[in-house]
Amino acid sequence: MADERRRLAAIMFTDMVGYSSQAQADEAGALALLDRHNRLLRPIFSKFHGREVKTVGDAFVVEFESALDATRCALDIQRMLHYYNLRIADPWKIRIRIGIHVGDVVESANDVLGDSVNIAARIVTLAEPEGICVTQQVYDQVANKAGTTFAKLPPVPLKNVRATGSIFRVVPVWNEPSTCRPKAAASRNRLIAVLPLASISSDPQDGYFADGLTDELISELSQVRGLSVIARTSVATYKTAPKSIAEVARELGVDTVVEGSVRKSGSQVRISLTLVDAESQRPLWSHRYDREIDDVFAVQEDIAKRTSKALRLEIDRTGRSEERAAPVPNPRFGTVTTGAAYDVYLRGLVASSDHHERGYEEAVRLFELATRLDPTLAEAYAAAANLYVTVAGDEVSMRDVIPRARALATQALEISPDLSEAHSALGNIALQFDHDWELAETEFTTAIALNSSNVGAYRFYGMLLRTLDRYDEARQVVRRAIQLDPSGPDQASLAMIEIESGETV
Repeated sequence: MADERRRLAAIMFTDMVGYSSQAQADEAGALALLDRHNRLLRPIFSKFHGREVKTVGDAFVVEFESALDATRCALDIQRMLHYYNLRIADPWKIRIRIGIHVGDVVESANDVLGDSVNIAARIVTLAEPEGICVTQQVYDQVANKAGTTFAKLPPVPLKNVRATGSIFRVVPVWNEPSTCRPKAAASRNRLIAVLPLASISSDPQDGYFADGLTDELISELSQVRGLSVIARTSVATYKTAPKSIAEVARELGVDTVVEGSVRKSGSQVRISLTLVDAESQRPLWSHRYDREIDDVFAVQEDIAKRTSKALRLEIDRTGRSEERAAPVPNPRFGTVTTGAAYDVYLRGLVASSDHHERGYEEAVRLFELATRLDPTLAEAYAAAANLYVTVAGDEVSMRDVIPRARALATQALEISPDLSEAHSALGNIALQFDHDWELAETEFTTAIALNSSNVGAYRFYGMLLRTLDRYDEARQVVRRAIQLDPSGPDQASLAMIEIESGETV
């Protein structure tokens, strides 16, 4: 027909587990669950440039331009639902199967037809609940790019489908203990503190660079699996009142400490760092970097890798049975961030810690300037979004700034889909402005899954759990926030949980 067009595309087929039987038992409840399922999945499709072709009952058919986008989208969906289901009562859990194939499709009247759609629909039945299956054609394109492991399934005939080669299932990378069980997580993770870096530049005005770089190192090390990092607010006091490593370790309860200095001169920067084992006072490694400001992101990645390696060696030496730390891929790399943009971004981080109105206004101005200088700097968009959320309702009208915060967080995720801080901002918007508890919980648990040291996500997730009267879970989450930020406001939140739940501390 004249209106038909043939093209190559990746097709994702999703199927909700157990929906038909639930619909027979409770039609109204099943429809409400389907609506929640649709609202949770649709934003993730668009994040990976997926086009929703149609829904078939409880199933989605989604088209992607590439097999990699489709696979990453599937991973993001299943990871999000995994953590979502950990905190939801059984009748409201959402478990889906996903099948992906890439091949020729025919578009006709806004629908897509052909073997590719049929194959995706057939292989979805081979996936386990919370599972993903892909065809040989998809595997060949994404095996070394998707950041996950695949396992080949035994040969199985597919009804009314020509041979497609082998079928592979994704080995779930999200099958790890919930980060909202802080006691278990604490036993597996090394707790580390990054002390404020000393500025030894000749120009006192360069002090902002050391302060901002401290924040960035905390953020970078938070991306290393096996590490939990103390929040900036709890280490900031050691800038003006320095203490020995032993005292810091005792006060913060950490295993290791990073200390160092920064000398900035024009576009040149020298960073000297030492990682110290708190118990033995023994340096695990030390290094000096002489770089251009443009290279600082690369320096931070190198620091994260060296920290991870040093701690692995220490764990092996002492025979402790902790999980080996492994750096998480950093979405910033592959983009070019100018030294000027990064410099302005660091100034914004320092200004945002000034809780007066002038600090807020200056930080917003600097973050906006940083994104104009480098539109790919996702961290600046996310930092501005979180800043707007923080001041909303206090210093400025919520209706004035929340739409801007939402747009900034969304833009950050378009650049870097796994940016924990952006998910945290969206969770806070859903909590405080939209009053959408399901979406808020999804965003907070996603933020925590991506960065187990995101104290803001724990803090506001605890607020949400209090709102929902889920006090046992709220205690666990708030205690984790206290562990990450001992000098923060969370002790008062814990006390309020005890009062509201009718229990005493």
